[in-house]
Formats: sequence, structure tokens, C-alpha cells
Amino acid sequence: MLATVQRHLAQQNAQGYLVGGAVRDALLDRPIEDLDVAVAVDPKALADALRSPLAASVVALDERRRTFRLVLGRGRGVLDLTPLAGGPGDDAQRRDFTIDALAVALGELAAEPAAARVIDTVGGLSDLRDGVVRAVGDGVFRDDGARLLRGVRLAAELDFTLDDETCSLIRRDAHLLESVAAERVRDEFCRILAHPGAAVWLRLLDRLGLLTRILPELEASREVTQPKEHHWDVLQHSIETVAAAERVLRHVSDDEQRFPTPWDDEIADYFAQEAGGGRDRGFFVKLAGLLHDVAKPATKTIEADGRIRFLGHPKLGARMTQEAMERLRFGNRETGAVVTMVREHLRPGLISRDGGPSRRAVYRFFRDAGDVAVDTLYLSLADHLAARGPLLEADEWRRNVEQIHGMLDNWRHQAPEAHPPKLIDGHDLMRELGLEPGPQVGDLLEVVKEALAAGEVSTAKDALALARRLLKRGRSHPSPRTE
Repeated sequence: MLATVQRHLAQQNAQGYLVGGAVRDALLDRPIEDLDVAVAVDPKALADALRSPLAASVVALDERRRTFRLVLGRGRGVLDLTPLAGGPGDDAQRRDFTIDALAVALGELAAEPAAARVIDTVGGLSDLRDGVVRAVGDGVFRDDGARLLRGVRLAAELDFTLDDETCSLIRRDAHLLESVAAERVRDEFCRILAHPGAAVWLRLLDRLGLLTRILPELEASREVTQPKEHHWDVLQHSIETVAAAERVLRHVSDDEQRFPTPWDDEIADYFAQEAGGGRDRGFFVKLAGLLHDVAKPATKTIEADGRIRFLGHPKLGARMTQEAMERLRFGNRETGAVVTMVREHLRPGLISRDGGPSRRAVYRFFRDAGDVAVDTLYLSLADHLAARGPLLEADEWRRNVEQIHGMLDNWRHQAPEAHPPKLIDGHDLMRELGLEPGPQVGDLLEVVKEALAAGEVSTAKDALALARRLLKRGRSHPSPRTE
């Protein structure tokens, strides 16, 4: 591909340079996903000329900056063409971080790849060796506010350190994030959150003044005290829940003897499923962990005896979570999943008290949590693990895990509590009971499902008899769903 680009440039006696992340990743022996080439010709004209020989489509990334993308078919990646500003040294000054301001002449790559020289005018090679993410200059974030997050994301993905001066620049310019398109903020933030050990980077985002610019809903949680059962304030607990989610989802190692969790290949495959936007279920459990207590500040009360309560925070938190995810342009599927987990995150613990959950309670949980019932069980585990922090006792943890394990077994083994079979349908009810189509039919079917889960009916005959009794008593409404 690069040889084809170089041939077209040579025909015009023009220079081109491989720049950006491709050079960095090649030097780090990392997979190279996309290519970025700075060219001393019109990038659009070159992109149009390369369209046919590369079997690619052309996309205008930024008309004003004359940046064009060639999307190669069959998963062969993308090639971005940008105008060369003077020479490679001038081009480096336009880039964001020194490790991405390295360049290699395409002519040298085409002639003898192994001997091609890396052009470094900003100290990028030294920073690459030292594992440092350093801004090229004072104005890099003013040029593009998305770079504020990109610096943190690069540090996370490369396991590098942001240098002190760059951190100071980010703090100074953090307000610029508010002018960045929501989709760009979302994508950079999600890549940070998806990284193992994300809590470390969330804390850094907070120290840099970025976290609550991404999610301003979290600001009110800062230093909000909780009952004595909690080790951290609300904001720190929320971040710790992300760390705990990684432990229960096996994204990071844990002391299996002290805090064991239900885990096997079936569970691993489940959480690896794509759940929207190219992100897996495990990612959305982490996002729900960050947001699950977002409404605690608004619902906090202190009773006469000093007891702290947060009544109704899951329901209000679900609404706040929906607003946040819609603002960041998440899709309906992803938003619905996280909103449901936030709304239901207390349920597994509440129904497990006093000797364990009833079959009816388990059914209602799986009904209301729907497609993310298992996800919510693991969010509940993470919440519990993060609540007590270092004060958590192993025996207390094991008791909690046993309750969750029992509910997981319902899901695994197709138990009626989690997967109620259909004994009758609406047509059966209308035919046998003389009902007209309407909400009453759906209500009766829901009551039958709940009775089946509770072991009160087991056949179609039983189900119809129950429906008749309920009609005679004037009771056909199921237990209310959570909102």
C-alpha cells in the first residue's frame, strides 16, 4: 500500500512521510492498525488517484484541514492523507504528542525499509524509550480539545506516564473539552474505561479536571459521606466499583482464596459478547459501576439517630444515567443496558436477605432486569466488594457470593424463575375465558408466569384455572415492574 502511494508521489516529484501512531507502534513492536501519511501534494487529488489501485473508498475527515481517509476493503485498515506543512520538522510541530511526531520518508521505506531513518525533531524517540507522553507544545490542546483525553488514553494503552508539564497544560485547558463533539469525547473515554486497570486512569482524569467534565453528574458525589458500612465517599466508591468489576470479571488478577467469584468458560464467553458500539458486556458493567450511585447526593437524608439513607437513588440514578448516555450519544441498546443495571443494582442484595430469595422474587428480578440480569448480578458483586473496601471480611463475601451463585444457577439451568416456559398464550385466555383483546390478557399472562416460577402451577390446565379464579376475584394485575 505505501509503495503504491510512493509511486504516485514520485510521478509528481513530491515527498511523502509516514507519520503519527504507525511509526510509534512499529518502534514499540505493536500491531499497526491505521496509517497516516503527510504529503506535499493536494491530499484530495492523491486520495482520488489512489481510490482505484487500492480498491478503497474516500472519506473527507476534515475539509478545512484537507484531511482525507482511504478506507481499504476486506478489513485492510485505513490510510489517512494530510497536507505536509513545510518539511517533516514543521509537520511535527502540528502534532499533539512527541511520540506521535516521528516521521519516516516514504522514499526511504520503498528503497530499503530496514535502513529507513526515523526523523525526530521534538525528542519523541527519547520519550518513547522513557515511556513518557509529552505534549509537543503549549497550544496542542487549544488546537483540538479531544487531545486532552487522547493523552490519557495513550498513557493507559501504552502503560506510559504523562509528564508533569503536560498534566499542567491539561488542567489549564480542561474547559476546552466542553467544545468537543460528544461522539469524540465518548469514544476516547470508552477506550480509557475499557482498559484493564481503568480505575487508575479514572482517578487521573479526576485529578486533571476531566472526569466530571465528561460526566458532570458525578461532581455532586465528591466527598459525600456514606453509612459506616462504606469505606469511601460516594465518588471514590463509584471509581472503586469499576476496579471491583474488573476483579469479579477477571479483567485483572485477584486473590482467589480470599475473594472467590463465580467464573467459568460459560460466564467468560457471556461477558465477551458484543453489547453495542463494538464494546463487550464487561465494559458496560464497568460503566454501570461508575454511574450506579450517581443519584446518592440528591437522595441523601440523615435521620434523627444519625443514620444516613439514600432512598430512591436507583430509580433517580437510572434517569440521570439515561440523560448522561444520551448526551454522549450512546445508542439505545447500550443506554438501555446501563440504565437497567443502575436501576436494579440493589435488587440482588435486597432479595437475598433473611434466608435467601424466594422463587417469586428471583423471577421478578430476572423479569425486570431482562437481558442484563446476569450483568446486574456481577455489578452487585462489584458494588459489595467496593463498599467495604479493606474492611471486607472473607466470610461476609462468601455468603454474598453464595446467594448470587444460586441466582446464576437459575439462569444457567433454564430454571422457570429465569426462563419461564409458555404454558398458555393470549389466544388460550380469550378462547377459554371469553376475554376481548386488551391489557387484561397481558396482565393475566404475567400472573401465570409468576405463579409458574413460584411453583404454584405446572400445566396449562393449572394456568387456566388460576386465571379463572383471579377473574372471579377481580384480581388480574401482576406485581408491578420497576421503572
